[in-house]
Amino acid sequence: MAASFDAPIYLKTGETLPITEGTGFQVRCIRGHLWITQHGDLEDRVIGNGQSFVLNRPGLSLVTALGEPAVVFVKPGSVIARRPLQHAA
Repeated sequence: MAASFDAPIYLKTGETLPITEGTGFQVRCIRGHLWITQHGDLEDRVIGNGQSFVLNRPGLSLVTALGEPAVVFVKPGSVIARRPLQHAA
């Protein structure tokens, strides 16, 4: 699914929006519920009406309409995802 990030995106029940390399993007749920999973993250997120989540992992993220149709707005942003500090050897 090719999506424009400057307009709301309508997802049918169970439909998935793939976001490649979206680190720092804000995913905002306008209507419904969204299931968000990110590559390499063992913890998925579920957000509902009015809630948002900032993608904080590189790679593929999947945003899925959970249980009902959903409206989502994805905002490429100025949010910079934090990376864990690396300790000197």
